[in-house]
Amino acid sequence: MLGGGHNGLACAAYLAKAGRDVLVLEGRDVLGGAAVTEPMWDGYRISSAAYVVSLLPERIVAELDLKAFGYRVSLVSPDYFVPFPDGTSLTFWGDLRRDVQNIARLNKRDAEAYVAFDRYFAHVGELMRRLLFVVPPNMRMTDLLSWARTGARLRGWTGRDVHELVRLFTMSAADLLDEWFEDPRVKGALATQAVVGAWAGPMTPGSAYVLMHHWIGQVDGHLGAWGWVDGGMGGVSEAIAGAARAAGAEIRTAARAARIVVGPSGRAVGVELEDGSVLRANQVVSSVHPKTTYLDLVGRVHLPSDVIHDVERLRTRSGSVKVNVALSGLPPFPAWDQEGSVHTGLMAVSPSVEYLERAFDDAKYGKPSQHPYIELVFPTAHQPEGLAPPGKHLMLAFTQYLPFDAPNTDRTRDAWAKKVIAAVTAHAPDLAPMVEHVEVLTPRDLEERFGLLGGNIMQGELTPDQLFSFRPIPFYGDYRTPIKGLYLCGAGTHPGGGVMGIAGRNAATVMVKDARRDRAIDRVRWLAAGGRA
Repeated sequence: MLGGGHNGLACAAYLAKAGRDVLVLEGRDVLGGAAVTEPMWDGYRISSAAYVVSLLPERIVAELDLKAFGYRVSLVSPDYFVPFPDGTSLTFWGDLRRDVQNIARLNKRDAEAYVAFDRYFAHVGELMRRLLFVVPPNMRMTDLLSWARTGARLRGWTGRDVHELVRLFTMSAADLLDEWFEDPRVKGALATQAVVGAWAGPMTPGSAYVLMHHWIGQVDGHLGAWGWVDGGMGGVSEAIAGAARAAGAEIRTAARAARIVVGPSGRAVGVELEDGSVLRANQVVSSVHPKTTYLDLVGRVHLPSDVIHDVERLRTRSGSVKVNVALSGLPPFPAWDQEGSVHTGLMAVSPSVEYLERAFDDAKYGKPSQHPYIELVFPTAHQPEGLAPPGKHLMLAFTQYLPFDAPNTDRTRDAWAKKVIAAVTAHAPDLAPMVEHVEVLTPRDLEERFGLLGGNIMQGELTPDQLFSFRPIPFYGDYRTPIKGLYLCGAGTHPGGGVMGIAGRNAATVMVKDARRDRAIDRVRWLAAGGRA
């Protein structure tokens, strides 16, 4: 197993539970990939990249018994608090009654429409969930049986369901929200999830699916909710690693792979580490970015020309910037008008669809967004001890858009930090004096530290031509590769990015199936040879 991110660890855990001998190789000295908790400053522990969980299914939590290995999650509530320049705000709780009441304060018609919108998304979301644990069939005649099995999972779908899914995959979030709502504040608050991690604005075709992709998660049965993991996102990875070790897997850190060894027959036979040592294996699986796996670790010399072409044109762009901030206190938000604490929820600077689109307009023409999208969480409101020194706090912000090709300098980082802090301070006037430390991770930083090419947190854009059977490339959407014995299991495969673990689980099922088939073939050959060695 190459890569100790959460998908790689999940794949390892399922393989080990199936009785396979498993060795995980992680190049960094800490497990988790982008789902990691790392020491920062003096006495702080930061979820450096990923910071909340939602898409990790309860099925995987139960199958791997992650709670027995320390996995604890608390609901991030409210789901979203979005303050507006006019002093109003909109808060979503994931409770239809409360959400309708809050929307009605801004627009009564939109409040009525939200009831049907919530029902619509719940229905379409359930259709999408049916496909999460499916191994995508490839686009070959030999895969007709697999397509038939996939079709059986979709029993009950209507022609209208199919049409709605086609619309989601191809239309913009702006067009979708325009069909339902009229108040720009309501649409701005709902559009937040349409752009998270995407090299797209809410008016970009296909962004409606990105909105749905984030809607299908759940925490403790709360659909579309987010959760804070005890200990930060490293708590997810450590729990999965614990399950893998308990099942018999071995995990090594600071073990960086130089190449995947391909034998004379064209089969993957092991991994060569940077120190020159070679580890032999019957199967090799990589949770590393597909482009890195194919072009760097395997190498073009072992790949068909059409595969090289498809991998090279895999789009993995991003304008995402992670901003980690140490605070002397928790800043109040004057627009907060709800019971409970604003700091235990997610807050977003997303006043309108037009605001988000202009932010993307800047980036697509090569400039940092003048007014960035900002989403933030306060981890110490969930976990007062263990993440920061006594009396101190953390604010983690996921922001957009900074072009990947922007100068990757301290000056760029400082300018971005000031812009983000100023934008939040506009809604929390006491924030700026509370800031004590800031870390900014640009798209290039995300690539260099976590292997997320282009800074894309999904290991590839979530567009119709890069989803399901086409993810990461056509004809190899089933976690297999053109190199026999080599598999992929990262976010660059179905069902995409987010802290899910599903890609790892799905890949493990394929690998176990192939191993059994290969053993059966070897047995038949042995018998055909008269049962002789």
